[in-house]
Amino acid sequence: MKKALKIIGVSILILILFRGIIFRLVIKYNEIGSRPKTEITNSKLIERIEGNSENREIDLKEILEIADKITKEELKFTTNRASNNPNELINTNQANCVGYSAMFNSIANYLIRKNNLQNEFKAEHKIGQLELFGINLHQFFESPFFRDHDFNEITNKKTGEKIFIDPSVSDYLRIKRVAKKRIN
Repeated sequence: MKKALKIIGVSILILILFRGIIFRLVIKYNEIGSRPKTEITNSKLIERIEGNSENREIDLKEILEIADKITKEELKFTTNRASNNPNELINTNQANCVGYSAMFNSIANYLIRKNNLQNEFKAEHKIGQLELFGINLHQFFESPFFRDHDFNEITNKKTGEKIFIDPSVSDYLRIKRVAKKRIN
């Protein structure tokens, strides 16, 4: 019995420690579209961004950190209807995956523009479908809520490197990066 408990305990520990790697190995995001950028105009949201970026050397790592932090702190996930506009979300604090990605993307783009990094980085709000070992998970749900799932793609224009982030997964599973399905 002790041996079985040790094995279970070690297995759980491994799953927790390596959840990001495991998630990226088994779940892939298949891009099916994109959403337009939303310009940040809400003074409360601008104040939050400015307060978090003040006295910081802004590079890609900082942009992603600030966008992730503010998105996690301001939003709570809901399956109910919710706005997708970050200028409204800062006040309502309720969002689904579309709102999470819109907030993250708008903050990232605000910081890219503010720091004149448009020639170096590009942040895009993507629409995708999740695949588990190559099987589209969305086919198993009738609800329009599960029709697709939003995520973000950040491109380093100089190196061509792409980073994929799902802000709602980051908030609830603490997984910072996700994997996009490769098209051959």
